Amino acid sequence: MVDPRGFESVYKMRRSTFSYVCSLVRVPFFESMMAREHTFVDGRVLSLQDGVAVALRMLNSGETSVALGSSVGVNESTVSLVTQSFVKAMVERALLHARWSYSSQKMEKMKRKFHKVHGMPNCCGVVHTTHITFGSQNCDHEENEGILMQAVLDPDMRFRDIDMWRPQVHLSSMAALHNSHLFKHCEKGTWLNGSKLKISSGGGSAVREYIIGNEEYSLRPWLLTPYQLESNLSDSDSKVEFNKRLNSVTTAVALRALARLKDTWKCLQGEGWRPNNQLEAYWTVDTCCMLHNIVIDMEEDGVGMPSDNEYNRIKQVWHVAHDGVRVRDILSQHLVESGACTMAAEEEQEAVVAASSSGDKNKQEQEVHRAQRADRGKEKVHGS
Repeated sequence: MVDPRGFESVYKMRRSTFSYVCSLVRVPFFESMMAREHTFVDGRVLSLQDGVAVALRMLNSGETSVALGSSVGVNESTVSLVTQSFVKAMVERALLHARWSYSSQKMEKMKRKFHKVHGMPNCCGVVHTTHITFGSQNCDHEENEGILMQAVLDPDMRFRDIDMWRPQVHLSSMAALHNSHLFKHCEKGTWLNGSKLKISSGGGSAVREYIIGNEEYSLRPWLLTPYQLESNLSDSDSKVEFNKRLNSVTTAVALRALARLKDTWKCLQGEGWRPNNQLEAYWTVDTCCMLHNIVIDMEEDGVGMPSDNEYNRIKQVWHVAHDGVRVRDILSQHLVESGACTMAAEEEQEAVVAASSSGDKNKQEQEVHRAQRADRGKEKVHGS
C-alpha cells in the first residue's frame, strides 16, 4: 500500500479527496468504462478507482500516454480513452466546484478574508488572463495549440469564473473581458450586487462589491485597476499605496493560483496529455481548475479566516458610490488613513526581520570563528 505522502505525491490529493472525486464521477465515468470494458494488459478489468487514478496521472504527470501506460500496465489507447471519459464526466458532474454563485454567507466570508489578509474591503476577487499551452502532436493540432483563459480568483486561490477562447482570436486582456460572461453579468448588475461597505474615508461613503485587475484592464465601477502614475514626485501617497496593494494582491492570489494550477496539472504546460480537439481542450482546462478547487475545498478551506466578530464592527450597509473613479479614490485614501497592516504585509515584514536576524547571527558566528583562530595562533606561537 502506498503511504499517504507517496499517494499525495502521485495523485496530487489526499485519499479522502480521491474518494470524493471517484464518487463525483461514478455514474457517467464508470458507465463509460464498463461499456468499453477497459482492461489492464494482463486482462484484469479496470475498476472505477483504477480509471480515476490513470486519468489523474495522465493530467498531472507530464508523461506521454505510452510511458504512463507502460508504468501502470495498460495500453496507450486505454490511457487516452479513460482520460477522455474522465474529463467529460468531470464537466458533467463537478461544475458546482467552479462557478460564480456563492451563498451570501460564503460571499461575506470571502470578502472578510480579502480585507483581513490583503487590506481590500468588500473585494470579491482578482481577474487575470493567461495562456494555456497544449502539445500539438495530434490529429487536430491546428485547433488546440493553446487556449486564452480569463479567470476570477478568490482569496483562497479558487477559480470562481472561467472564460476561454481559441488563441487564434488574438484578444487582448481587455477585449477578452468584453467578450466574457463576467463582463455581461457585471454590466447588467446580476453579479457583484451584494451588500455595500461603509468606510471611514470619503465622507462616510460606501464601497460596492468589486473585483480588481492589473493595468491591462480598464477601470469600471465593478473593476478597480491601478492608477496611471507619472514618473515625477507629484503622485499622492494614497495612489502609490493603492497601486502597491493591487500589485500585492494580484501576485499573492492570481499569479500564485495560476502557477500552482500549471505546476500541479502539467498537461496545461504542454506536457503529456494532448486533447484531440478544441472542445476536449476546454474540458481539460475546466477539469484541472475544478480539481484544483476540490483540493482547496477538501484540504485547505477556512485556514486563516477572520472571525465574524472581527468583521462585523466595520461592516454596514450604506449608499453605494457607483463611479469606479470615486470608489478607487475612496479606497486609496482609506489605505493611507487607516494605516492598515495586512496579514500579508506582516508576513513579509517577518521574513525581512528573520533574514536580518540570520545575517546578524552569521556575522556573530564569523567573529567567534575569527577569535578562535586568533587564539589558536597565539597558542602555537607560545608553544614554539
